Order: sequence, then structure tokens, then C-alpha cells
Amino acid sequence: MLCQTCSAYNDDEREFCFRCQNKLMVLSGISSFEEEEMDDYEEEGDVSLDEHLLERVSAIEEIVKRSAETIRSLVDAVQKHERAIFINQTGLLSVKELLEKKNVVSADELVELWESKMGEQMLALEKKQRFTERRDRMMSLFRGERRERFLQHMADAEGAFDAFEPDRGMRSLEEAFKLDRDNYELSFFLGEMFFNDGNLDRAKSYLERTLEVQPDHFDAAVFYGVLLHERQDLKGAERWLRRAIQISQESFLPYFSLGAIYARKGKLLRAQKFLEKAIQLEAIPQAYFLLGTIFYEKGQLERAIRSFQAALKLDPEYEEAIYHLGLCYLDRNWNRKAIQCFQEALELNPNKMEYQQAVRIYEGISGHVPLEGPAAEEAIQAEALVTAGNYSDALDHYRRASQADPENLNILLPYALLCSHLNLNHEAITVARRILGHKPTEVMAAAAYTTLVEALRAEGNFKEANRELEAMLKDYTSNYAKSIAYYEKAYNLAEMEESLDEALESAQLALRYSPKELKQFPLAALGWVYFKRRDFGNAVDFLTRSADLGPTATNLMHLGMALLESGQKERARQVFRKAKTFKIKGSGLEEKILEQVRSTTKLIDRLHARRRRTANKP
Repeated sequence: MLCQTCSAYNDDEREFCFRCQNKLMVLSGISSFEEEEMDDYEEEGDVSLDEHLLERVSAIEEIVKRSAETIRSLVDAVQKHERAIFINQTGLLSVKELLEKKNVVSADELVELWESKMGEQMLALEKKQRFTERRDRMMSLFRGERRERFLQHMADAEGAFDAFEPDRGMRSLEEAFKLDRDNYELSFFLGEMFFNDGNLDRAKSYLERTLEVQPDHFDAAVFYGVLLHERQDLKGAERWLRRAIQISQESFLPYFSLGAIYARKGKLLRAQKFLEKAIQLEAIPQAYFLLGTIFYEKGQLERAIRSFQAALKLDPEYEEAIYHLGLCYLDRNWNRKAIQCFQEALELNPNKMEYQQAVRIYEGISGHVPLEGPAAEEAIQAEALVTAGNYSDALDHYRRASQADPENLNILLPYALLCSHLNLNHEAITVARRILGHKPTEVMAAAAYTTLVEALRAEGNFKEANRELEAMLKDYTSNYAKSIAYYEKAYNLAEMEESLDEALESAQLALRYSPKELKQFPLAALGWVYFKRRDFGNAVDFLTRSADLGPTATNLMHLGMALLESGQKERARQVFRKAKTFKIKGSGLEEKILEQVRSTTKLIDRLHARRRRTANKP
């Protein structure tokens, strides 16, 4: 029996293909007429044929009639579901409105929690779907002695996934794997799921086992190669990604990842070759961006500009591509275009105290407060994840901690700061207002107001941000609080460009009241106000002093723009390149690759679908 997918020859008794593990299908049809049968049929004459056709038409009419009845019943069922959904939604809105009136919950909190739960359910649903697709293959590969026990674990996993409890389902699958360590479909599924969850240590062991049993497993080779890239094992990553290309030359991801590895090693020509091949297979903005940086390093500005523009065509808000396009324009002496690019990059990443620096300032002034209470364990785990740079998982722990202990401001403040850093502005605004509702101490209030104002500014709501700052100046009167409020107000007014005289006055007041450890921020605000006033000499002076005290991506970008406008092009180029090293979002190419691979299951599915279509073509 030939497999319809890969054309491998299988024994007639097999249910699944030994090579690709797809289900084998036996096709049957009517046998050809013998000559004697044809003669008998012809002797029956035209009347018999008419009767035969009439019988067929009658059968078709009956089928159409039943189909129409089925469709009517389905339409009725859909309409009933629509009415039920409408009634349920009305009930939920009534409960929401009642809870808001009684000040039990706020609309923002409800929306944030609702969206969070929806995200969790969608991830659980995706795991369930992928398990359902692969369950039969896993079961067909079982070669152990305790089959009944294995099938029970599989049934438990299926029940857990159906109940949207993916963690319990994964535990059941791990128990099943202990009974059959040669089941490479099961080990790959576990490795893939842990990889997508960001648990790279557990993913590594399962992917390694998959490749031990099945060295030609394309998907495992890709995932394992990218995982090694993340672990800085470039030699191992290169080996397995090249192996993936040998297995299949139809997926862009191995080429893209190899291009990133060679670019990192400085082997630009080889990196260019792999990235160009990746783009032929799958045009994604990250590949165009990386190719553009290679052309830029080689001095091929025209090709670099085309690559960055191609990336922006696919993703108009790709900040790093906009920034590097500005560098290209700068080198081509297209100063006005360069400034426009840098301004656009700043608008996409609005001015804010970078997260790590804000946390250090807060702890340095207020002192770190030991966490206590029911949420302490979750908050401690969140802090550890933040230290390791795993902000996404840290956010989940902070959310759980804030639910367990909603009054603990020492949990809510770093939670709000992290939301702001991750550009979750709506959530940051909600949490910051919860903090301010408790009338906190001055230092904590200043941090909460800063987070609130930056989130409002990122949403383009400058006037409301200024109203919050006026409330801060009214409620808190120390020099520290005044410095923060006037600094934020100066930036808002400068960005609005409506009252630059008031902006200048606010920046000067911020500098006057500022403590030593925060001097760089009012200096930066003062420099930016002068830039907006087109006083580029003073702008360069104050922005340089700010960068000397504490360089950040934002004040270096502002300084570079001021230098460019004042005619100091060469120094501006040096400052922009220095700013690039501070741009946290632009430095994590490995994270971009990981992010791409976490959605690679869709790409791999498309690859397999393409193979099946090719195999089924006559």
C-alpha cells in the first residue's frame, strides 16, 4: 500500500505510514465492466437507461430534500444560540453595571481581567487543537508493554485539554512518555509546547530525545537549532539548522535563523545568502530588517534603504527599521528625511524612564520593602523573572499577586511599572490609579503618577496627563514631588507644542527642585524644550549634560537630532550609533527569532499542507 502523503510503501496491515505517520487510506471504486456485461447492458435498450436515469434523479432529489431540511434545522439552532448569547451578554452587562455602581469593581479592571482570561483560554484551545491533531500518531507509535496504562494517560490528557486545563494535560502526557521514551511524536509535542511556553530547559530535554530517536525529524531540528541559538551555542545551532535544511528546503525559518547566526558572527556574505533565501520562502519584516543591517554594515546604502523600506511596508510601526532607515538617510546626507525617521521612532517609543532605571531610583530613595502576605511568593517569583529579563512571565506572576493581595502597594507599584515598560498602557493606567486611590506616601505616589502620566502620554492623551500632574502638585508639595511633576509637565507641553514658554518654565522649575540622583531628567526635558523652540545651541548643551549624567536611548536620540539641526553631523552620527546600543527593543534579535518560532507551528503546518497538496497532484 502506498502512502498518499509521502508515497512510501507500507504493509497492507498498517494503519499509519511508517515514515510520515499519516493515516493510510484504502481507495476503492467500481471495477471495470466486462465485455459480456456491456453487451447485456446494451441489449436492455434505451428504455432501461431512461428508467435508470430517472431512478438516479429521484435519489438525488431525496438527498437534496434531506439536505434542505438539515440546513433549516441548523439555521434554527444558530438563531437560538444567537438569542441565548444576546440574553447572556445582556445579563453580564447588567451585573457589570451593578457592580460598578456599588464600587465593587471598575470597568477597567473587569476589561483587563476579561482580556487576560481570554488570552489564557485561547492558548489552552490552541494546545487542545494541536494535541487532537497528533493524538492518533502518538498512540500508533506506542511500543511499550503497559499499553492500557499509556492509553489511560492519553485519555486523562485529552480530558484535561477539553476542560481547558493545559498544565494538567501536560503532566499526564509526561507520565505517558515515561512508559514509551521512543515515542518521538509525543516527545516532540512536549518539547514544542514547553518551547512555546518559554520553558526552554524542559523543552531542550524532550527535543533532544526526539532527535535521538528520529534524527530526520524536521520540526524538532528547527526548534532545537533555535533553542541552541538562544542559549548562545552558535555552533550547535548552526549544525541543527543546516540539518533541517537538508531534510526540507521549503521552510524559511532555518534559513532565517542561520542568517541571524552568521550576521552575529560577522560572516555577512553568508548571512546575506541565507536571508535572501528566507525572504523568497516567507517575506517577514524581521528578515528584511536583518538583511538591511547587513547591507548597511557593508556600506551598500541603496540596498539597505530598500530592505528597510520593505520591512516597513510589511510592518509600518517597526521602530528599529525606521531608526536604521534614518541612519541610512543620514549617511546619504538626506538630513531632513533622517530627522523625520528619528522623530517617528521616538513617537513609536514615547519618552519614559526606562524600567530598570526607574526601579533602581525608586528602591534607592524609598528602600526596598520586604514582601509579606498571601501574595509574597508570587511577587518574589515575579522579581526574579524581572531580574532575568523574562518580563512576560513576570507580568503573569504580578497579576496573580495583585489578585491575591489587591491592597499591597509594594506589589502594585512594580506591577504598574512593568506594564508601562511593556507598553500595556491601559493596564498601567488602571493599576496606577488603584495605587493613587490609597493615598500612598510621597515617593510611591510620585512613581505612580509618573507611570500614569507616561501611559496617558503614550495613548496621546496629553491634556488628561497634565490634569493628573496638577493634582499631584496640589497633593504633594516636597521638592522631590515638584521635580517629578514639573519634569513630566515640561515634556507634555513640549510634545503638544502649544505653550513652549510654559514648558520652558516647568523644565526650569523641575531642575531647581530636582534631587541630585534625578538631575539628568530635568536637564533632558530642558534640552528638549529648547529643541522645540529651535534654540539648538542650548538644546545641545543641556542634552549633553543629561547624557553625561545618565545616558538613555531617548536623551541620546534627542541629542543626536539637536546636533544634526545645529550642523554637527559627524558628532550626531556618533551619538545616534551610541543610542542604538541603548535601544532595548532593538537589541534582542534572539528574542525576535524566538517570537517567530513560537508562531512557527502555523508555518510548519503550511509546509506540511503544501507537501500533501504536492503529493496528491496527479
